[in-house]
Amino acid sequence: MTLDQITIAPIFPMWLIFLLFVFGAASAILQFFLIRRRLGHSKALIISILRLGAILFLISFALNPSLVVKKEHRTSPTVAILLDTSLSMGQPGQTGKASRLDEARAFLMEGQNPLLKSLSEKYEVKVFELGESLKAVEVDELARLKPGGVKGDLNAALQELRGKNTLAVLLSDGHLKWDSGQSNLPLFTVPMGNPIEYKDLLIKTVKAPTLAFRGREVVIDVTIKNYGYTGLTLPVLLKDGIKLLTAKNTHIQVSPGEVTTSLSFIPDEVGQKNLSISIPQQFGESLVANNSVNLSIKVVRDKIRVLMVSGNPSMNYRFMRMALKSDPSVDLLSFVILRTPSDILNVPTQELSLIPFPVETLFSKEIKNFDLLIFDNVSYSLYLSPHHLESIRDFVREGGGFAAIGGPHLLDEGRYAVTPIGEMLPVRSVGKEDYRRDSPTRVRLSQAGTVHPLTRLSLDVAGDGSDLLSFWQDMPPLDGINLLEAKSSSAVLLETVDGTPWPILTVSNYGKGRVLALATDYSWKWYMGKVARGKGNMAYLKLVDRMVRWLTKDPGLDPVQMTLPENPGSIGKETEIRIKLREGDLAPNLRSPVLFSVFSPEGLKIESKLKPTEQPSEYLGSFLPQKGGIYKIKVETQAGHLEEFMVIAGPLESLDAAPDHEQLKMISSSTGGKYLSNADNLLREIEGDTQKRGSRFIEEKRSSVWATPYVMAIVLGLLVSEWYFRRRWGLV
Repeated sequence: MTLDQITIAPIFPMWLIFLLFVFGAASAILQFFLIRRRLGHSKALIISILRLGAILFLISFALNPSLVVKKEHRTSPTVAILLDTSLSMGQPGQTGKASRLDEARAFLMEGQNPLLKSLSEKYEVKVFELGESLKAVEVDELARLKPGGVKGDLNAALQELRGKNTLAVLLSDGHLKWDSGQSNLPLFTVPMGNPIEYKDLLIKTVKAPTLAFRGREVVIDVTIKNYGYTGLTLPVLLKDGIKLLTAKNTHIQVSPGEVTTSLSFIPDEVGQKNLSISIPQQFGESLVANNSVNLSIKVVRDKIRVLMVSGNPSMNYRFMRMALKSDPSVDLLSFVILRTPSDILNVPTQELSLIPFPVETLFSKEIKNFDLLIFDNVSYSLYLSPHHLESIRDFVREGGGFAAIGGPHLLDEGRYAVTPIGEMLPVRSVGKEDYRRDSPTRVRLSQAGTVHPLTRLSLDVAGDGSDLLSFWQDMPPLDGINLLEAKSSSAVLLETVDGTPWPILTVSNYGKGRVLALATDYSWKWYMGKVARGKGNMAYLKLVDRMVRWLTKDPGLDPVQMTLPENPGSIGKETEIRIKLREGDLAPNLRSPVLFSVFSPEGLKIESKLKPTEQPSEYLGSFLPQKGGIYKIKVETQAGHLEEFMVIAGPLESLDAAPDHEQLKMISSSTGGKYLSNADNLLREIEGDTQKRGSRFIEEKRSSVWATPYVMAIVLGLLVSEWYFRRRWGLV
């Protein structure tokens, strides 16, 4: 303990204290002159000095003097040990037998003089697990630590440890998030793993479009990283399930190194393509799971390919063909049957200008190249065999669209009922006349039609400000209709108004495809009648457009929109999907419940959550993937449903687990530490560094001078002495 200084903290202004000192001194001097004649010079001086001393001591109380005492303390250094538990630490270590994490544990706890024990005898040691976050662990918990976390953030860890520790020791293979910069905490790095002996081939990156067009080439760039292999020719495979789409050889020349190759294929079907890219396993590879990656590409149409077959050159055919041809996104191939096989010909066939209907070519070979098949009042039995009808059914079952347009031959006098066509149609005969043409018949929207995107034409199409129901009731009446009934699995969108509500527009799903029945051959009057009233042809064109797009599953018509996250999801992290319902395709008074489902790569439904957002008709769905693979996301509402696929990266996919000891050297150098692989050397370096950085702090203690008994004794002694001499010399 040393007395460094006395400080003052005046309780009055200094000028007032100085004035008190002057008055005190003046009173003592005045007293000297007053009693000098009675007591003499010497006695008067003694009493006046005692009075002056007491006054000055009492006035000094206002200065509030304090005694400052400082004491130096030395503390034991604190050493933080960071044990990397990221996924790469589960790979083979130096010997190739134990994992890198096992070797790190052995480095700390095994040997003749275990490092952890030696450090604990001299320093305060704290052990931390460096994974997704920095977590303190007890020594007896080290054996239970497992690799599997993401790359640890070393910058954040050092920021958290700064000021609490003298130095830190990091045991890692170098796979860390690190931005070089200044650090007040020296970091000694201990490397794990063997970069020289490590062998691995991995698919580092894949650049592929998320959207592709059917019939157009798709190019996928694949970057392969190599450790430990040279002079190797490696096949890169692109597969759709077990089907090989393409393969390409690439040459591995240097190690370590990277090589990029391009794979291409032409999708011939629309829909989601769940693909995989892989390279074969090589002898001695440390990690095989990163030899393949999954990706999902959505294939859409550049143009909608429509095959239309009409039983006769009717007005209905003319106006529908015109509507289809006016759409630049539709590629139409149409046939009109002008003669039947039973027609009597008086000239040789080779001299006819009309070509025969190419039934076999269209319905056995080329049908898969179309998106939509339209039968307009076709009597099938004259042209199509059971084989052709089965081909049409399979086409729809696999995702195609089929529309049957009405007229006297819609059901071919009931023959369709026992065919594959009758199986998939959404309507059936009522057992009496199939077709009626008498008084004009008006139509109206059914309850299902008010919410279905096919019939919910926007109000700008109506052009007169009317609501949706009155818009359809105002459509020109139909002169001829088919008398049908809807199947239980179908939905009637339009029905007749007068008398029995016969279904006019009926839709349903069949397999992966969709089917539609328009039970009239007078829909062209919706074109001409509107034009005659001066309201244009937009309503008819829009209806045909929506019929085509609904049947071909155009996503732009879906009442449900789904936005997947930009980056692929990862295992153990919640993945969020934004869901938006289009208000324009929902009935004004209908609150459509939203069902959100997620299916694992094995097709099993897993737990998911759905909650509304602050935006109207918008929801946020989420799920927690437990394994890698391609997940199916499904959203269902009363107005429709939507399915999407999402790739969740596996824990080892694209994992570059090669030891990065060069980064460990940079880390130790930039923080003022050292890169060491020997426990004895590490211990010596830590001892030298802690001595140099000896940790100490100064304890400062303040005590008021007037709080000490000696000062009070002096003041009291002066006052008592003055009184004693006054009494003795007769002044009292």
